[in-house]
Amino acid sequence: MNFFQPTTLPQLAQCLAEQAGPGCHLIAGCTDFLPQRNGTPWDARALISLVNLAELGQIRQENGLVSLGATCTHTQVEGHPLVRQYFPALAQACGSVGSTQIRNRGTVGGNVGNASPAGDLYPVLLVLGARGVVLSGNQAVRRLPMEQLVLPQGALALEPDEAIIAFELPVPSPGNLNAFVKLGERTHVTIAKISLSASLTLHEGRMEQVRLALGAVARRAFLSSSSSALEGKSLSKALLPELFDALSREVAASIPDRPSMPYKRQAVRGLADDLLSALLHQARDVSQQP
Repeated sequence: MNFFQPTTLPQLAQCLAEQAGPGCHLIAGCTDFLPQRNGTPWDARALISLVNLAELGQIRQENGLVSLGATCTHTQVEGHPLVRQYFPALAQACGSVGSTQIRNRGTVGGNVGNASPAGDLYPVLLVLGARGVVLSGNQAVRRLPMEQLVLPQGALALEPDEAIIAFELPVPSPGNLNAFVKLGERTHVTIAKISLSASLTLHEGRMEQVRLALGAVARRAFLSSSSSALEGKSLSKALLPELFDALSREVAASIPDRPSMPYKRQAVRGLADDLLSALLHQARDVSQQP
């Protein structure tokens, strides 16, 4: 096994160009990589560690975008002032991942890079209009909208010599509200059974530019057509029946043959209720700001 620890992006690109392929793995927090191999003998042709790439651990705002480096930990993202100011949904999602120990080690790049249907961050990045920044072995950089970064079958749309190095999120317009809620077996240290994310803009008391995403339903999280239940309407708990009906139909249509479908199409009611509560709470906070 060969171990590589680049400290600059050109060094990372060189590692990707020379080592990428079967048996080569990118690693950082290893909160999924190691448990997946626990208890069984394993070997790898090459491991490329990203932990010494300082640029990948930064959160910064520039040119109307907030950039999250791929090795930023969940704890780091959850507590960062820019994230808490603009993206409460992302702070909520990062704060709900695993345990304190997992959040201290696990990274945003790893959470998305695993392409797990139950990953907490992907549906949030979807509704926030984020893009994945990808580096290749020839040092080329491309940016992929989240809808294109993860394929419908639940795999990354990357070449073997490519790696996610950051996520770029547009700074929301004034009046934006965004939230994330999920349902799991326990309050803490749980994998989502179903999750729901939202981003919208309140304009003259009505919701516009509504984006909803469902997670832990299909092979990947997806933007929901149920946003029409909120678009152009006043934010109120009175919308719960209509929103629940729309989401429930969408869950049933997405996984008609899945044994978990009857449970999930009913469980989404609680998520819809929690989501409306979170959005209303945010709206009150915004209205009270000087």
